[in-house]
Amino acid sequence: MKLKWFAGLFSLLIILLVMIYLILNPEKTELNATLRKKLGGTYLSLSNGVTHYRIDGPENGQVVVLVHGGTVPSWCWDEQIRALSGAGFKVLSYDKYGRGYSDRPDIVYDQKLYQKQLFELVNKLGFTQPFNLIGVSLGGGTAVNFTANYPDRIRKLILISPLIRNYKISSLFRIPVFGEFMARVIGIRVITDRFKSLYEGYPAEPDKYLKLFIEQTTYKGFQRSLLSMIRNDALGDYSSAYQAVGKQKRKILLIWGTADSEITEVMINEIRDFIPDTKLIALEGVGHGILTKQPDKINSFIINFLHKDN
Repeated sequence: MKLKWFAGLFSLLIILLVMIYLILNPEKTELNATLRKKLGGTYLSLSNGVTHYRIDGPENGQVVVLVHGGTVPSWCWDEQIRALSGAGFKVLSYDKYGRGYSDRPDIVYDQKLYQKQLFELVNKLGFTQPFNLIGVSLGGGTAVNFTANYPDRIRKLILISPLIRNYKISSLFRIPVFGEFMARVIGIRVITDRFKSLYEGYPAEPDKYLKLFIEQTTYKGFQRSLLSMIRNDALGDYSSAYQAVGKQKRKILLIWGTADSEITEVMINEIRDFIPDTKLIALEGVGHGILTKQPDKINSFIINFLHKDN
């Protein structure tokens, strides 16, 4: 009798948890061609799905490609896009799979996927000449991987608070089923709170950017893509790529905030060990939200570095 009672209680609990999981699902919208027509923007169909991108600046300008991080889409570069295009550069920014207005394919989100997406995008856009590549956070890892594997495609490399390895993430999200439930119940709130902290004090339309950030979480496949990124090597070890880039003859600028708790000084020193000739600019008291905390300084560093011939 007790066993039946326990089994019934357990079944009721499972049903309750499933109901909570379904009720809390924010992914109500299918990101398809019809919706994209309303959203506007430019898109390309690549081998793993549709990629949202934009090109700013003069057509004949020197090309700069911007690679965003793990959670904040390509609009994280808005301040840099304005400055770079105004300085005469042709700027490509895009949403990685799973973010912004790009597709959320049901595939493995790992280092190879992000590198492949960038490779296919620049090829399909006809970027045959060497271009400048800038990556922030996880995008820094993608930029280093791309440079390591396609050195002749890159003119100069700029890394902003870049990932190298040992990025801290709760192992609970890696547990099948339980991780899905955790992501649904607290995961979106956690990354939204993180986003708010990164953009705290940013005067340029804060409500607009918060709305955009939350919007991307409502498109079907966002949670799946986020968990896949966590569970595979996207947040893993990029040290071999850094070592390979360190053997190349290349001008590299490294920008980092000393108060960054996600990309630590230990990580930055490790990067400098792999690439000794890297020029480091450390901004005192600035955290991981470096693109929005001191955008004018960041833009000045980037443009001056790209304009130098040596």
